[in-house]
Amino acid sequence: MLPTSSLDLNDYTHKETSRLYDVAIKTIKKQLSKGKTFNEAIHSLNPIDTALRTIIIDDFLKNIIVDQHFNRGRGLDDLALILDVSYEKLILCREKIVTELELHTGEQDQDFEEVSNLTH
Repeated sequence: MLPTSSLDLNDYTHKETSRLYDVAIKTIKKQLSKGKTFNEAIHSLNPIDTALRTIIIDDFLKNIIVDQHFNRGRGLDDLALILDVSYEKLILCREKIVTELELHTGEQDQDFEEVSNLTH
């Protein structure tokens, strides 16, 4: 069972929040390795603040998609069946990943242009 906390869970850099996050990720992985579906596995996160719980679930799904879909070529339809998560939810999650990468890449390109302009 995961502990609850009265900390400001909007401060995701806080040590206790980080610990809760890490324990939650390990808990999900452990439950999945026991043959639970994703939805069954995340029931163990109920004691965690709703905002943090949502972030943990979102991050976990994004990591699964990056590892299994992008890196290993597994179809989202297969992942949906394995995790017992809707295909549509995985599509939305994949779109978030792509959007975040585009934003991050755009920021890096802008930083590079600023440095490049300083050297010329």
